[in-house]
Amino acid sequence: MKGVFVLVNGKSYGPYTIERVNNFISNGTFTQNNLCSLDGKDWAPIAELPAYHDSLPPPPPQLDSSFLRNRGFLLGEKANDRLRNVAIYVSVFGFLAHLSLWLCHQNRWIQVEGDAKNLLLSPFSALYTPFSILLAYEAYQLIREIPTSFSNSVGKQFEIVTLLVVRDIFKGLSVIHFTDDWSLGGYLNILVLECITFVVLFYTSMNYRKFSISLMVTVMDVENLKSYIKYKRIIAVALLFTYFAIAVFAFSGWILGVFNGQGDADREIFFLDFFTVLILADILILLIFYKYSDDFYALARNTGFVLATVILRVAIGAPGISGMVLFIISGILGILILRITTHSYTPPKTVDSKN
Repeated sequence: MKGVFVLVNGKSYGPYTIERVNNFISNGTFTQNNLCSLDGKDWAPIAELPAYHDSLPPPPPQLDSSFLRNRGFLLGEKANDRLRNVAIYVSVFGFLAHLSLWLCHQNRWIQVEGDAKNLLLSPFSALYTPFSILLAYEAYQLIREIPTSFSNSVGKQFEIVTLLVVRDIFKGLSVIHFTDDWSLGGYLNILVLECITFVVLFYTSMNYRKFSISLMVTVMDVENLKSYIKYKRIIAVALLFTYFAIAVFAFSGWILGVFNGQGDADREIFFLDFFTVLILADILILLIFYKYSDDFYALARNTGFVLATVILRVAIGAPGISGMVLFIISGILGILILRITTHSYTPPKTVDSKN
């Protein structure tokens, strides 16, 4: 190919080889809009020169989307579909069984003593069982999200806590008492605050679902991204086995409590320990992320997410109004971090892969 002449500010430079023209464009000396010519007569933008595109380096490698979707045997789509069907059938059976126990208790066909009778005070109490089963399934869904997106897994945590609050509302409806005067009873005050908390948490979880983002792909090359995801898969599988161990321990402890005159159910059962382990996993993922990326803004965002989940964990163990206030604070913090990220964050210019 003949040499390339380049026209800049009315002055002709060259001739250059096409490789050198590429170098000049890379360092900012020329742009693709500068006019060029092969014979010094016919001028056209460099971008329209066929040889220019032929000489461009190949595009950076991209991460196959199937790699992100592949969660392995225990967390894959088949395992999820089977567990989902089991959760639905067990929820229906549990609801009918709980409703039958309430009916038997109301007609004094069975006697339940201790704190366990709090679960048989109203037909609304029967909703506690299916919600508990669905919450256990949602916890599994949360673990499945860990390898694919840190922000998605945080959003799942808010969804779980939202359902926890709904479950508490149904339980509270079974023990609420009304008076003829204009005063509000203690249970009614808590119920109003729980409803407000539900709205805040629901809005937070919907925001995470709407603004599903993954900043890691903008700050890592493909190989580092693959290694990062593999580490998260290992953590997710380890967390899954821990999840089953905590579930067995919590259920057996509750059964033992029923026989000992206790057996009341609250949000601390299973979820207090599960969120504790989950926070440790989030911190570990955060440290691994820092190994592959020095992007401060993405790191700060993920740190803020961890802070919000820590507040969620504290709220689960906090009684009464304190727990609801902490839930609201966590929800507001989560929304603010997400909004700041989606509106203000500018990813690094060197992008080697995309989601």
